[in-house]
Amino acid sequence: MSPAHVFEPTYEAIKRRLMNGEWAGGTRIEAARLADDLGVSMTPVRDSLYRLNGERMVDFTPGEGFHVHRLTETEFRDLLELHLILLLAALATAPKGSATSVPADQPYPDRVADLFLAIAERSSNSEIVASIAAIGDRLQLSRHFDAAILADVDAEYDAIAHAVAEAEPQAHVRSLLLGYHEKRAHDAAAYARTLAGHPGRQP
Repeated sequence: MSPAHVFEPTYEAIKRRLMNGEWAGGTRIEAARLADDLGVSMTPVRDSLYRLNGERMVDFTPGEGFHVHRLTETEFRDLLELHLILLLAALATAPKGSATSVPADQPYPDRVADLFLAIAERSSNSEIVASIAAIGDRLQLSRHFDAAILADVDAEYDAIAHAVAEAEPQAHVRSLLLGYHEKRAHDAAAYARTLAGHPGRQP
């Protein structure tokens, strides 16, 4: 295993590229080229890719190596459903009337990810927080295409962020979260097509 001071930044760099869609789904990841690009040896790159395989962000096949995971329509729907269930659990276990600071001045996909993490952290349940973060990482690329597929995504974000920041009744926040996830599930086929057609670049 690579030393932590080498492994962690290598892992984070590769993961960020996956989350930003720099590589198309299904693309073979050339570990040697990636190691050269990051200025590290092959060991931390391989260790990182095995960890990301466990997180289902890359796929590994013996004899074929690592490939960027291709998110299917069914998987997208399943992730949205579980994400919603966990967010509602976080709301249900949070102190009543507790306000939460919400992120600002970030790119839209990062604002959304941080908003959902802020909701999760209100529960003080570390397993809920970790699970929402992991699912959010797998959904992050799709958030880059929200504005192209859906309407008024900034207004949608603002409504949820305001409700959370102002500690509005949980029933209202639940309704907003349900609407957010239902809209994307309804257009899951469009997301799957968009993600499949995303060209990325060669790793």
